[in-house]
Amino acid sequence: MRSYYNTITLQTEDLRNLTSVQVERCYDEGKLASLMDVQTFRNLKRVVVTGCGDSYSAAGAMLSTFRLHSGLSRVDAPDPMDFCRFYSKEEITCGYDEDQVLVIAVSASGGSTRISEILEKANKMGVHSMLISNNPASSGARMAKHMYYVETPEGCNSPGFRSYFASLVALSALSAYIGLVQEHIGRNRFEEIRDSIQPHMMAFMEQFDRIDREMIALAQSWKNYTKFEIIGDHDAAFSAQFVEEKFIECAGVHTVHADSEDWCHINFFLREPQTIGTVFVTARDSASFDRVIYSIRSAVQIGRPVLVVTDAEEGLIPRGAAACRIPKAKEGWLNALTDFIPGSLLGSYVAECAGKLFFGGKYDYRTQTWHSDS
Repeated sequence: MRSYYNTITLQTEDLRNLTSVQVERCYDEGKLASLMDVQTFRNLKRVVVTGCGDSYSAAGAMLSTFRLHSGLSRVDAPDPMDFCRFYSKEEITCGYDEDQVLVIAVSASGGSTRISEILEKANKMGVHSMLISNNPASSGARMAKHMYYVETPEGCNSPGFRSYFASLVALSALSAYIGLVQEHIGRNRFEEIRDSIQPHMMAFMEQFDRIDREMIALAQSWKNYTKFEIIGDHDAAFSAQFVEEKFIECAGVHTVHADSEDWCHINFFLREPQTIGTVFVTARDSASFDRVIYSIRSAVQIGRPVLVVTDAEEGLIPRGAAACRIPKAKEGWLNALTDFIPGSLLGSYVAECAGKLFFGGKYDYRTQTWHSDS
């Protein structure tokens, strides 16, 4: 029996069973075809995808994947407040006709105020609006012109983790289907994209016990830190943002995310570096890998405790930094499906090792129950 085990551990283990089901349901061509008529899919030139919290992280993590698979160059992921309160119609449409524009709101619950505002604004602008959600009865589902029901099986989802994975899979499926309908990719490629997810996830799960042990051991030495930073670039910046969210939700500690360039210009100068747990998320094939390595080396030199989540060879990681190696993805876009997991586990174990319940003491991960007193 494990000494440390919580609802992030539980949800990670569930990926063994969840992956095949989620892929089957999200890549169901009948479901995808029913979202909008085929001519609407063919006409699309512009997509805006956003969400709140974890869902915004999912939108950002899959942004370059959406462009890659769909073949659409005008795909953006503005943060929800920017979109709701500051985006003009010209910024939303980018000069395209309203019928060529799709605004996607991602939300597991579909019920937040901001999600409804995103969809309402899209509707007022006359563009297509779509909700990606696990709740077809939500207020967002009623507001959206098109509803993509991800059908995630029932199970634990506190803090949000399975729902985040489901959103990633759904966004990959929708982008690939747009690419298929618009003949940017062929059927063989669509099926290749779909069929690459299961083996990638199973390769990770084959290494899960080792990764889990490493995160528990590191959490035992990091449990008293009160400040953490998570660093990632491009797609990994949003994986870093998701990890930040799990550190805050689980351990209730001050955590921020940054990119490798800004970290060197700003965060590098924080006092008491030896008390700031610092996590870098990067892939060996990332265009900024050399800069990330420079930042890691700088962090180690000033005394930062450092973890690197990466598929890079051990010899490439600066001495003094702990490395959690994850399997190398067959294609780069698959990294977003797994690179957030070690950091999320670490955040949960920092809380558990410190004797903290999740969400400021309001969620007991042992019994999976909420209570009002912290």
